[in-house]
Amino acid sequence: MKKEIPKLLTDAFSEEEIQKICDTIKKKDEWYYYYFMFAIQTGMRRNEILALTWHDVDIWKNREITVPDPNQPRVRGPRFRKIPLDESLLGLVLNLTSPSRWVFQKTGKRMLGGTVTLFFRELSRELNVQINSKRMRRTYVTQLFKKINPSCREDWKKLQKLLGHKDISTTKSYFQRNMKEN
Repeated sequence: MKKEIPKLLTDAFSEEEIQKICDTIKKKDEWYYYYFMFAIQTGMRRNEILALTWHDVDIWKNREITVPDPNQPRVRGPRFRKIPLDESLLGLVLNLTSPSRWVFQKTGKRMLGGTVTLFFRELSRELNVQINSKRMRRTYVTQLFKKINPSCREDWKKLQKLLGHKDISTTKSYFQRNMKEN
């Protein structure tokens, strides 16, 4: 008998909502399209995305992104969370290449969080769809859970590493609090 995949209590974006949001964003400003798709594919928070530099993106050797600590933007180390770069994420990142040190920038300067929040708040009103960082992160977590479908300790360890939790009990309690059976 096949194990059913739990569903998040708080809504992740449905495929239809993602398509509707993407179509509208592309008409307004393509930069926000890249931001939105990057957010739902990495689960990174707004301040982590906006603090991302090209130094954090390893396209060639390990094909991974090191998630920066926005409070210490110049510090990197082995304890930082790593996100693997798959083909679709790589395509997004390559479309953002620029001479600026910031990955997510406009006119060579780092974007401010308030500007991003304001854009998505207005878009949310226009489309009558709640669009915020929490839903973007939940979409990533839901996709990750479906992809890994943890059934043993190694699977839970994989989830723990990808979510950046310090220990496996944090990851398990996160899913117990936020998921329910279909």
